[in-house]
Amino acid sequence: MLRLMVLLWVLVSPLQAAERMLWHNGDNELNEAGRQLVDLLVPDPAAIAGLSPAERDAWLSREWRRVLANRARFAQYALSPDHTEAGFEQALRSGELSAYLRRQLPDYPAYLQLKQHYHALNDAVGMTALPPGGEVRPGERDRAIPALRQRLTELGYALAPPRGRADALDRSLSDILKSLQRANGLKPNGRLTADIRAMLNRSPAELRKELRHNLRRWLLLPPAAPERFVLVNIPAYRLTLIQHSRPTLSMKVIVGRPDWPTPELGTHIKALKVNPDWTPTANIIREDLLPAQKRDRGFLSRNGFGVWLPGVAGKQDPGTINWQQPPAGLRLVQQPGPGNALGRFKFEMNNPFNIYLHDTPDKRLFGEQQRALSHGCVRLAEPGELVQNLGWSLPEYKQTRVLPTRSPTPVFLVYFTTWVEQGRLVFAEDIYRKNETI
Repeated sequence: MLRLMVLLWVLVSPLQAAERMLWHNGDNELNEAGRQLVDLLVPDPAAIAGLSPAERDAWLSREWRRVLANRARFAQYALSPDHTEAGFEQALRSGELSAYLRRQLPDYPAYLQLKQHYHALNDAVGMTALPPGGEVRPGERDRAIPALRQRLTELGYALAPPRGRADALDRSLSDILKSLQRANGLKPNGRLTADIRAMLNRSPAELRKELRHNLRRWLLLPPAAPERFVLVNIPAYRLTLIQHSRPTLSMKVIVGRPDWPTPELGTHIKALKVNPDWTPTANIIREDLLPAQKRDRGFLSRNGFGVWLPGVAGKQDPGTINWQQPPAGLRLVQQPGPGNALGRFKFEMNNPFNIYLHDTPDKRLFGEQQRALSHGCVRLAEPGELVQNLGWSLPEYKQTRVLPTRSPTPVFLVYFTTWVEQGRLVFAEDIYRKNETI
């Protein structure tokens, strides 16, 4: 009899353990912690509607662990235990999941604003579609203009009453189209184009999907916003310095090309390097600098590069190297100066990708609308402004100097393709096609 009871216990106990659910109550409804986790993960309601309670419970646990794993990869700094897998396991053991999840809710105003728009889209049952047609220029009349006004109003734009005919593309409406075009990397001509029609004609379901992707990306950051931090939004080509939850500095940036993307990561600015030299990576040497030197034998010398060879003492003149068969393991270093690729300032940051913020001597590229042009590092349009706003006085050193910071400033390189400006949803081009792969 005892052996039979033991056998039954062995067979039944795994089933009982498997049926134990974290996020549902005895009636198979979401409990408080389950509702909190759904609010954080913003799943597609249709995707989880067909799951059984046990399947939904397992899905929630699996997705939250995925968030924690992505957060660990993003953070190039020591995470608080509460923000790691270990913190989740501790909450499981202590039975304090609800309190734990309250501490995971991001308190960034931009996140909360985006979530408000997401819930508003959830309540939307339809939208005003723009009728098909050709390009409409400022001042021209078209049957799509009244629908355009209504669609922009639905997206949160406060429009002034039309001046003159309601079917004319007036200046105020054209200015809004310019802002949409800039955000999407399009030529800001203020015209109603096929690209703008397609963007505005996305359904509420399509918009909700993009907002879900972006709300999830906010979970990579520390839930409590630092008092001061730098946010580089890669698809927006923009750096923003935020202090006490308010933006105090904003500038254009150049980010990595689609074939050389800038990674999403969180780190700190730990020092300012003034008049930096530049040691290009092996792939930059192979793909860019060596072909340029082979085409023009004076390229490296003219641009201030020295050559360092393995096992050979001292710097070598580029003119002494056979560039048709360059030695393996050579290293190039560009001396400081006006033509140095890093310009006058380099902001030192810890990360395994050799990514940093820096100046550039080529300012003309900041006039381009699409600025995914670098090898992964972030070029700044106004580095001197960031230097001063982070507490350094603009130095006059002519030699290379490294100036430490009194308090490292958090830096978050993020991939937000939609955000809120002045109460309105703004979209950027998905330059690395990340929204397609989630």
